[in-house]
Amino acid sequence: MPHTSTLRILLLSAAALALGMTGCGQSAPPAAAPEQTAQAPVQDDAAAQAAAAAQAAEEAKAAELAAREKELAEREAALKQKEVEAELARRDADASAAAAGRQAAAARQAAAKKASAARPATSTAAAVPKVVEPAAPIIVPAGTQLAIELVAPVSTKTNAVGDSVEARLASDLMIGDRRAAQAGAAVHGSITQIISGSKKIGGTPTLGVTFDSLVAANGASMSINAPFTQVGKSETGKDTAKIVGGAAAGAIIGHQVSHKNGAVVGGLLGGAAGTAAAKVTGGEVTLAAGQVVTVATQSSFEVRP
Repeated sequence: MPHTSTLRILLLSAAALALGMTGCGQSAPPAAAPEQTAQAPVQDDAAAQAAAAAQAAEEAKAAELAAREKELAEREAALKQKEVEAELARRDADASAAAAGRQAAAARQAAAKKASAARPATSTAAAVPKVVEPAAPIIVPAGTQLAIELVAPVSTKTNAVGDSVEARLASDLMIGDRRAAQAGAAVHGSITQIISGSKKIGGTPTLGVTFDSLVAANGASMSINAPFTQVGKSETGKDTAKIVGGAAAGAIIGHQVSHKNGAVVGGLLGGAAGTAAAKVTGGEVTLAAGQVVTVATQSSFEVRP
């Protein structure tokens, strides 16, 4: 201990001093020896306290240093632990990414194999195209009724045989559940018979039309044979009366022309006058624009889809 060493040094110093004084023939004063003996323990205690304080300071300093070193070591250990954990997490993430990449690659390979396996079947199907059966044509049988609307009027008084007649379908032409022609499709015909009551003496006014073409649902013009005849009221009796009346008037006119042979001339003029009267007073047949007539086909025809 430091204070023990100091005490020993002090004692040795006192002994050496006493021996020196004895050698010089001088003896220590009797009264001085007890004082010196009393002061030595005091000095030893002070030195011991000082040494103890110094030692305590050194120990405290050493303890503080040890505490700091321990704290530093703990911090370093914590940092190292965090680094280890981060490294482990990074490795786990890399491992997960690698596993996901392997799974994706395996899925791509499986899809490629599936596509390559399906490709020959597709090629085979392409090599042998499916045969699509064409739709059967629509057969319109003879006797099929058509509702036809006239576009322009026709009359026994104003028209002649051979004149064109323009019309259109008033309703769809259906064969079962299939449409052969739709409403509004163009229909063409011509006048085939004219008997005019105002132009011919006797007989019955008659208007005959034959419809010969129809625009089908596929846009093609189909040949048809659908005749139509409209008969008016007969005025034969009235015509005879008019002719007789005209002959009598003609005889009178004939006498005014020539007294010598007026009867002959009057008879001829009277006949002409009676004929003229019949022409201007007989009946007529007229079909107005927009009038719908019903006709029946005389022969069958087919419409291709």
